[in-house]
Amino acid sequence: MAADEMAKDKQFPQAEPDSGTPQQPRRVITRRDFLVQGNAGAVAVGVMAGTGFAASLVQPAVAAPQAAQTAAAADPVTMRQVSLDIDGKQHDVTVDVRESLWETMNYKLGLSNSNLGCDRAQCGACTVLVDGRAVTGCSVLTARNGRGQKILTVAGISNGPGFRGLHPVQRAFWLEGGFQCGICTRGFVMSAYALLQTNQNPTNAEIKEALDGNICRCGEYPKILTAVQKAAAEMRGEKVSYSAPLIYAEQAAEAAAPVEGAVSRQFVFVNPLGTIEVYDDLSLELQQLSGIVDVSGTERTITPVWDPARLDEAAVRRALSELGHAVR
Repeated sequence: MAADEMAKDKQFPQAEPDSGTPQQPRRVITRRDFLVQGNAGAVAVGVMAGTGFAASLVQPAVAAPQAAQTAAAADPVTMRQVSLDIDGKQHDVTVDVRESLWETMNYKLGLSNSNLGCDRAQCGACTVLVDGRAVTGCSVLTARNGRGQKILTVAGISNGPGFRGLHPVQRAFWLEGGFQCGICTRGFVMSAYALLQTNQNPTNAEIKEALDGNICRCGEYPKILTAVQKAAAEMRGEKVSYSAPLIYAEQAAEAAAPVEGAVSRQFVFVNPLGTIEVYDDLSLELQQLSGIVDVSGTERTITPVWDPARLDEAAVRRALSELGHAVR
């Protein structure tokens, strides 16, 4: 028998001789059939281990962004839709139940209102307030804070832009030099703020106890302690003198003096800045523009304050774009 005929016989076996009863044709198992049947067991294991594994075996390939959206929408076990009250503003966002509040604020909402230090709830750099209680944002799950809790960050305690708008705690840390590198400062400010909301005449021992969850690796503890004491005195209505020269404070206040009808708006950079130093340079350049009253912001956002008699929003956007940092 020729080789091609033998191969044909292997693919299509001849029927058995007629024995009087009809014979069922023998099914040929191809390599594809074998793999599909073999994967059935793997899919069963995947279903037990998690829907994502099974879905990856049986669903057709799609574009990466679309696949991520589909997985998030089809996995109610790990994803939650929550409404977060942060600094008095509502933020509706879909989060993973394992996601920390700090991650959500920074990566989902673009709010750089707390620094990440150890990411282990040991240093306190990411401290925020939840219903008035100081907590570490890296250890609090976002999904547990979307049920009406009031979340307060360092950006939510000031009363307005510039030096005059600072909360006494913020102003005291600035003028007393209660910081060095600044990584821990926001956390210390929020822990001190929480303390002074319930006790405006704390002893040194009470201040140390309230701040014992915060670490300053630069060792500015004496100045931090003094800053909290002076902030408490100012909140009690007492006259306070700070370590910074008075003329410095007066010049800062004058520079940030409110302009009647001034307009303020927060913009989000199309491309986030690489470092805070880049923001510092941009802020200085923007303040050279006639009509700009004040500028604040982070690596992700910038909030200029301008005189509407000399500028409008379009001019501010254009100026930022010309400086190489377009905004949304």
